[in-house]
Amino acid sequence: MTNNNKILITLGDVGGIGPEIVIKALNSVKTGIEFKDICLVGNRDIFYKTTLELGLPIPKEIEIINIPCSLSKIKMAEPTEEGGKHSLLALKKCCELAKKGFARAIVTAPISKKSINMAGYHYAGQTEVLKDFLGAGALYEDQNITLNGSGRSYQRIKGGIKRVISKFNSSNRQNEPEMLFVADDLRTLILTRHVKLAEVAQNLCIEKILVSIMTLKLSLENDFNIKNPKIALCGLNPHAGESGLFGLEEEYFLMPAVKQLREKYSVDIEGPFPSDTLWAKAARSYMANEKPEYDAYISCYHDQGLIPIKMLAMDSAVNITINLPVIRTSPCHGTAYDIAGRNKANYRSMIESIKIADGISSGKSSYVQV
Repeated sequence: MTNNNKILITLGDVGGIGPEIVIKALNSVKTGIEFKDICLVGNRDIFYKTTLELGLPIPKEIEIINIPCSLSKIKMAEPTEEGGKHSLLALKKCCELAKKGFARAIVTAPISKKSINMAGYHYAGQTEVLKDFLGAGALYEDQNITLNGSGRSYQRIKGGIKRVISKFNSSNRQNEPEMLFVADDLRTLILTRHVKLAEVAQNLCIEKILVSIMTLKLSLENDFNIKNPKIALCGLNPHAGESGLFGLEEEYFLMPAVKQLREKYSVDIEGPFPSDTLWAKAARSYMANEKPEYDAYISCYHDQGLIPIKMLAMDSAVNITINLPVIRTSPCHGTAYDIAGRNKANYRSMIESIKIADGISSGKSSYVQV
């Protein structure tokens, strides 16, 4: 690699729209980034082949790190073992380069979780791959923060929840990456990421909530230049539990975590709120081009945060992995097999992914969405 200050961009699952949106984004002036600052990590032949099929000029100044891939084993518009292998190897190469100091950001095109598992790599998504190969905890390196304490803790038993007294230390959880979705000033962090809906409640605990929200606070301050960010927490249950009538998780986990965050760590956080009402207010502000009441919204599970974000900004929202040694961004959509190879893919989210990666990694405090 000729430049140690580059943004690495993967092609994602080459049987999906990954190569198409990458090439379209690179041919757009809206990224505002010079080719010399970019390095593609993916199969060179697929990159050139797709560029010619799209009728677009080949950006010759872009450096390409070739990842082997047998084109005969790739089937457009469906997951394949070869596509999964290529996706994983490209992401692994990005991590290796970043660990050696050759990159300031990673932008990943969408992959198929089924494909990488078909190839024998058993991960729930790219966030988990990045944690394994790159490590996490970067936001805490220069911070004198020890997230531990004592107080009420609860253990789930068959038929309910019982109270136990325990002390917890969250230092290991400070080494976890977090998944943050951004659309202009609308931001949501997903507490449990890719967890089955039936297992969400058992994956929530006070220490997990504490660390995830503190990680978000540090990212908002360091990456987005938002001082003393204001944060809202969604309840897990309907009506945020309705004082225990519809569930006890709010009283046993969410409310104690909020209390500790406010009193012990000076985090400006409110909630838990009924998520339907909270998101309705946020959506109203977003659609009116107004700044939302809160700088970020905490969602307890995947669809609680991503349904509103994708309804409002499917074509422009960006998935950001925070608390890594380098920033990682990705479009908020998937491989879109239904339109793969048909030159129909909207590439705006990829443009935004590149812009945010550049903005955060170069220390810019803001960026302008197209």
